[in-house]
Amino acid sequence: MLLTGKKKKNEGFLLLEIIISVSILSFGIILILNSFMRPIKASQISMDFFNAGLLLEEKMIELYSGDIKEGPSRGEFSGFDNRFSWDLDVIKLEDISYREVNLKVFWKEKDKEQDISISTYI
Repeated sequence: MLLTGKKKKNEGFLLLEIIISVSILSFGIILILNSFMRPIKASQISMDFFNAGLLLEEKMIELYSGDIKEGPSRGEFSGFDNRFSWDLDVIKLEDISYREVNLKVFWKEKDKEQDISISTYI
């Protein structure tokens, strides 16, 4: 049998089709991985705020139980890789024997500084 003028059709994918399908697949994988990373980042931020709240409470208990010096002071908390620091400003009120206490706990989160603060009278 002789083949008369008909060529056998080449079955297969073009290189362009393969490149497009791989790029679409890669984009989908990136979106899926990003959806897993957001909750992890949110839990890290939440844990930092929780730790800062505990350190703020610890410092306030220390102030209530000890002698409070007037004026500004600053320090760092040991632990937590020395990421957390505090600023304290104590102002004696003129008419009454109370002091105004402003305490701020702050930490660096990548390139941004976060803080939590409290103001009270002791």
